[in-house]
Amino acid sequence: MKKLIFLYIVLFVGLAGCNDQLNQYPPNQISTPTFWKTENDAQLGLNACYQISQEMAYDYWYFDGAADITYAQYPWESAATYIAAGNISAATVNGIDNNANGDYSTGYSYSTINLCNLFLDNIDNVQMDDAAKQAYIGEVRFLRAFKYFLMAYQFGDVPLVTTSSTSDLLNNQLTPTKESDIITFVLNELDAAAQALPATPVDVSRASQGAALALKARIELIYGNYADAAKDAQAVMNLGKYSLFKLSSLSATDVLDDYSKFVTFSNDQDSINFYLGLRSYQEQYYKSNESSNPELIFVTMYTTMPQYQYYQNFTSGLNTVHLPSELNGWSSLTPTQSMVDAYWNRDGSTHVPLDNATRATLYNYPNTPDPAYFNDFKNRDPRLYASILFTGNEWNAYQDAYSFTWSKGGPNNSQTGYNYRKLVDPAYASLPEYLGGQSFPLLRYAEVLLTYAEAKNELGGPDQTVYDALNQIRDRVSMPPVDKTTYGSQDALRQLIRNERLIELGEEGSRYFDIRRWNIASQVMTSIYDPTNSLVQTRTWQSNFVKLPYPQVAVDRNPSLQAAQTAKGY
Repeated sequence: MKKLIFLYIVLFVGLAGCNDQLNQYPPNQISTPTFWKTENDAQLGLNACYQISQEMAYDYWYFDGAADITYAQYPWESAATYIAAGNISAATVNGIDNNANGDYSTGYSYSTINLCNLFLDNIDNVQMDDAAKQAYIGEVRFLRAFKYFLMAYQFGDVPLVTTSSTSDLLNNQLTPTKESDIITFVLNELDAAAQALPATPVDVSRASQGAALALKARIELIYGNYADAAKDAQAVMNLGKYSLFKLSSLSATDVLDDYSKFVTFSNDQDSINFYLGLRSYQEQYYKSNESSNPELIFVTMYTTMPQYQYYQNFTSGLNTVHLPSELNGWSSLTPTQSMVDAYWNRDGSTHVPLDNATRATLYNYPNTPDPAYFNDFKNRDPRLYASILFTGNEWNAYQDAYSFTWSKGGPNNSQTGYNYRKLVDPAYASLPEYLGGQSFPLLRYAEVLLTYAEAKNELGGPDQTVYDALNQIRDRVSMPPVDKTTYGSQDALRQLIRNERLIELGEEGSRYFDIRRWNIASQVMTSIYDPTNSLVQTRTWQSNFVKLPYPQVAVDRNPSLQAAQTAKGY
């Protein structure tokens, strides 16, 4: 198992490459007389700011490992392993990325914020078309706001710095700003960005009006501002530029997997609908569909390289961190049993899973599972089959005649009994570890629909627009519409929406925020077990875990953080 090392090298990089012209200039010390003159300078400076996108994508990969639905196996890859276990301290959240600028995998960092500040401090010196300049400014304000939101939500009060500095900001004696004031700043920045950004993005890796509004709606929902969350989600919907990714036909590869052993099809059309739903959900993440995918609002884009570039996170590791060793993966992030149990039955009813003891008996390890074991996976939501590798689940698109069998123990194998196939693109199946160019979605339209549904339900209970938003998501995967009789009250619909978010957005980072904002972490952050009922990880929860401590290195460099640290219970 190789140790992941992601040092955020301070280079002016393009969105899919780099430009040697600026390698000679440390970005925090670029001389104004030699730079910030032409539109090309502005473009290079803008590209540098998109390092924030790569930082955040890595954090979002691991966020759900700090929640109940994912197990982060390796503590040297992120702090998620410690956070989930309740082993949370200023030392354990340091992560792996203690570089010269004090950046951490948990997200407490200022180097990329300083790049944004540098851009905003100097862009007015550039001679270029004013409309294009304002759009560039909007992109940078969006990126900086996104980063500040993540820092404030994870750590609470953090220093707010809006001008560039030539010194290491973590060494400065900066007083933390109240979390509420940081969020006010963030929302105001996103408002301004939405006014300046184009309605049609240059590409989905660049900020747009829809991205600013979608992020604003996400933040408002997280902080309980339901009226504004519903309004901004509706504004994204009204743009008319986004919809759910849906296939209209099936390829020969799409139907190679035999799901008749798990799903009872009523007729041929039912089978076609099932496969269309499964493949639509799964293939929305494929690189080949990126340019035509109307669901993508903002993604982190990577490139394919001939070999893994340590210290540079320009390539995607999604295949590597999700897949088992037999598919060249590390099993870094694997589904827990609670993730598997959450998927609905195919008729839309809540699934009642096996208890741990019964599951272990039927699994019959190390022998062949009892046929009754597989009943637990029959006639389930198509998103289960598209997202989870469980024993017996085929995946011919990734490898001919492949069927997953859990290999208990051994390096780079799952400890939970399952692996993720969600977010994995078979286009990179033949590449060694960490070489893919697959993008990671930071904002997609399905979340906007879920944000709208939850916010509207919290404001006044169910109405037809809430059902319509939810039914779009269900229809995409050939699931029945929400039963208005069963889910006709505000509380009943609230529970459905919460589980729908878990299923639809699982392993995209949202669960970390959801269990904290809903105040259910103490209920769900329980110890996890594999299918043999063996303990995988002991998990505990304390109320102060809602906020993380500042990394110890940050406190050592800036003692003004210590009072806030103590107030958080660390």
